Amino acid sequence: MVLVLAAGLSGCTSPTASPTTTPANQQITIIDSTGKVITLPRAAERIIVTNSDCAEVLIALGAKDKIVGITNTVANTPLMAANLGNVTSVGVWDNPSIEDIIALTPDVVISYASWKPKNLKQFQAANITLVALDCYKMDNLTSDIRTMGVLVGEEKNASAYAGFIENYMNIVKDRTANLTESEKPTVYWEQNRTKITSAGMGSGGDTLIRMAGGNNIAGNETQQYPEVSAEWIVRSNPQVIVRNVGYVKSEDYMKGVIAMVENRTGMSQVRAVKDGRVYVMSTTVAFGPKGFMGLLYMAKILHPDRFADVDPQKALDAYAEKFVPGANKDIYIYPIP
Repeated sequence: MVLVLAAGLSGCTSPTASPTTTPANQQITIIDSTGKVITLPRAAERIIVTNSDCAEVLIALGAKDKIVGITNTVANTPLMAANLGNVTSVGVWDNPSIEDIIALTPDVVISYASWKPKNLKQFQAANITLVALDCYKMDNLTSDIRTMGVLVGEEKNASAYAGFIENYMNIVKDRTANLTESEKPTVYWEQNRTKITSAGMGSGGDTLIRMAGGNNIAGNETQQYPEVSAEWIVRSNPQVIVRNVGYVKSEDYMKGVIAMVENRTGMSQVRAVKDGRVYVMSTTVAFGPKGFMGLLYMAKILHPDRFADVDPQKALDAYAEKFVPGANKDIYIYPIP
């Protein structure tokens, strides 16, 4: 495993032997995120990917030339478009065109594990090999990366990539390991949705808060994304508020989102608002392959004294240089903790 530490973070690593790349004609077997065992006669050479997070992983593994088809969400992600160029679209991510997929003769189609395609029966009828990987939850991201490495015959690159991410995850884990419950700030996470929606048990936002040493006020909700009210937020009185947004083009937009949250009835009495601890974080670093950056930022937000020396931007610069060109160009958080 290759562990990489960017400037601005302290720590030590102990590299171990990396796995080799699978020979081109050797049979492979993987277990996807749903527990399904998939065997192929060789590593996949022609891939359709419906999941933009998995597309980013493929780019990082040096396997982007194996992508022969994408969906609308991948095509509409600026970073993916810049790295993939003109790749055939097979339609929408959760209901892609079976006819277009068949025409591209893929070895596999990679989709989300958490959201099955609406036309799953058509996939099965057409005998299309569907691999379900999420690549967006921090608690199983590196496992998904290593599985992807086997799938495309890039185990060595997958080990280096997963090790890079695990290095930062371990920094956060080590520095928050001895926190008492009273030292974990209460956090309200708000999803980027029309209705006021939080992050329930096991969701990506809940995982991020827990891993960074926080206490999610909606963490006991069994729905992953429960609708809540402004009154409930006020009653819960969180110490920190993080509002999730999509792709961001300006700080002014983020300032507007903060104003929207703070101007709700009663919010002026909430501790997070009083203390100036309301933040906006882009989905592109909150979840997915760049989620390690969101984790570092969340750790700095919740525990500024423990992470004063951590510079997430330097970590992302290293990520862009080593794995995904251009990944460090966007605006991801406001204000910067």
